[in-house]
Amino acid sequence: MDYSAFREGERIGWSRRAELYGDVTARATLQTIPKLLDHARLFPGARVLDAGCGPGFVAASAKLLGAVVEGIDFSEGMVQQAKDQFPDINFSVADVEDLPAQDETFDAVLSNIVLFHVTDPEKAMTEARRVIKPDGRFVFSQWLGPDRSECYRLLFDVLGRHADMSRADPAPNAYVLSDDANVSEMMHRAGFTDIKFDVVENVLHAPGPSFFEFFMKFGVRVPLILERQEPRVQATIRKEIDEMTAPYLVDGVFKIPMPSVVFSGRAG
Repeated sequence: MDYSAFREGERIGWSRRAELYGDVTARATLQTIPKLLDHARLFPGARVLDAGCGPGFVAASAKLLGAVVEGIDFSEGMVQQAKDQFPDINFSVADVEDLPAQDETFDAVLSNIVLFHVTDPEKAMTEARRVIKPDGRFVFSQWLGPDRSECYRLLFDVLGRHADMSRADPAPNAYVLSDDANVSEMMHRAGFTDIKFDVVENVLHAPGPSFFEFFMKFGVRVPLILERQEPRVQATIRKEIDEMTAPYLVDGVFKIPMPSVVFSGRAG
């Protein structure tokens, strides 16, 4: 399957959202970073790659723990945002499926809510294994799917009833990485052992009055689906999403469970 159009849509979409990330997407993704770092087992002087760094929050957090950090992202806008916010860290444009590093360079590779944005997650895992030193660690996180996430259950219930999904560009299964059995097999094939996982009970705090309007800025996948629909279908989806999320609005803020899962493995 050719996912190149999906990939380009993701790259452009995240570049456009780079300046918004800190006050929109970060409301949920930052909650996963403590568990990500817990799995990483960093130490002073550890060489760390933030693979899919976005605006650099994981890299900056690892640096505070004494690591020597660099970050890469395929979105030029995100890399520029990271450079602007954290000028003492080296960030560059690169692909997590083709890392610009020599073998056995890093003590840890970290990816926070990244791999479901790429075309071949298992290739990204294999690349991470290549650049990690023996006994180093690869740690990544992923949203749980609609079967375990209230946020995505609500969204995809509405999309499933109204959207013509065939209009969207072909894309990898967004939630294949939400299944610990699937991930364990993929990580074993990539060369990792001692595989562990932990669920993080993220709660998305989204300002009102419209959850639909907020979520159109939160990510890229859902807007890529919505923009291909007829105007009347878009209007129906907007109305139903706002109606279904209304019970979560308290004092002007939506509080919707949106759990993530952190996986880690050791380079064998």
